[in-house]
Amino acid sequence: MIRILLIVLAWAACTATPASAQETRYISDQLFVPLRSGQGNQYRIIHRGLPSGTSVKFIEQSEDGEWSLVEVRNGEQGWIRNQYLLEEPTAGVKLARTEAEMAKLRKDYENLQNDYRALSGDKSSALNNISSLTAQRDQLAEELANIKQLSANAIDLNERYQALLEKHQMLQTEADILKASNQRLENDKVHNHWIYGASILGVGMLFTLIIQGFSGRKRKSEWIS
Repeated sequence: MIRILLIVLAWAACTATPASAQETRYISDQLFVPLRSGQGNQYRIIHRGLPSGTSVKFIEQSEDGEWSLVEVRNGEQGWIRNQYLLEEPTAGVKLARTEAEMAKLRKDYENLQNDYRALSGDKSSALNNISSLTAQRDQLAEELANIKQLSANAIDLNERYQALLEKHQMLQTEADILKASNQRLENDKVHNHWIYGASILGVGMLFTLIIQGFSGRKRKSEWIS
């Protein structure tokens, strides 16, 4: 590669034109073709100069095959020699198109480079964000584990509280039943005391009546005798 470059530089040095020599110029390949009203040079010129590379719409060809009826972009129709018509664009048009495409490609390439640089920056930022998000995720996972542990403890405490509450309610119910039973026993005891007292009083009264009756009979028998 270096050898080829040296050869090219040497050839350029040998073929270089002295500064005092005349500069080279090139004749332009631009061609202007007249558009005529008929098939011949004697007919009126409708358009004095269609530049080479101009696209026209082909309509028909003359019988001798030397002229063609065409329509230009503004809608005018006229005859032009077939020697000036090509089925493909001229080299100048192709070159201009190629240069335009190359310019567009270069512009697209520059845009792609800018996009790549922007994406590289976005990638670095994204990696930093991913690292930060990963740290936040790990922290949240740890906090979630702690919350789950606290929740489990809370659930266990709640279950124990509910069990104690149910046991308390059962004991309260049993206490209420025992209290009611005790009250009933107290009432039965007072009632029995009343019954016993009334029974004793009745027996005492009966015994008194019996004694009084017995004493009365005894006095009556003594009075009769």
